[in-house]
Amino acid sequence: MSGLSRRALMTALAGAGVTLGTASRAFAFSEDTPNIRTLALHDNACGASASHKELVSEVERVLGDKYSEEEKRRVIAAMTCPICGCPLSGLF
Repeated sequence: MSGLSRRALMTALAGAGVTLGTASRAFAFSEDTPNIRTLALHDNACGASASHKELVSEVERVLGDKYSEEEKRRVIAAMTCPICGCPLSGLF
């Protein structure tokens, strides 16, 4: 083998592992406080708008008369919106 010996390769990989292991945080993502425009966009996309209420009414329709109101409420309380992840518990 020409070029790099096994020992040199292992030393280089160990050094890279130490370098990566000592990084304090990832700079690719950052948390930001949403502004009013971002909150409005979120609310218009899914929020406590008609789409959540449509989901609740669809669940109630699917469950029908087979279940009591209390059982329906428990099912809806455990559900989240598939679009935004908001809980649907306050909409029944």
